[in-house]
Amino acid sequence: NQMIEKPRFEILNGARAAVTNRENMYGSPAENYDRVAAMINVILKDKLEYDITPADAVLVMCGIKLARLINQPDHADSQVDLAGYAAILSEVA
Repeated sequence: NQMIEKPRFEILNGARAAVTNRENMYGSPAENYDRVAAMINVILKDKLEYDITPADAVLVMCGIKLARLINQPDHADSQVDLAGYAAILSEVA
């Protein structure tokens, strides 16, 4: 009796593969989101009262994915990315 893979597990497996592959390409989440936060701080330097953190940068990415999912909630790539960003948050918060 073979168990059928549920969609939620496919999404989580996809997120695991994505964060593994991206770490190989872009470096650790801590290094990458330090850079992302620094770039956002430069771009918004005249508009921010406080610097954003790497965790803030990951939350922004989550917000982007959520905004896309509002338009198309069944879009698997955005679901995978959102799960991956949630996992990455555990390393940069």
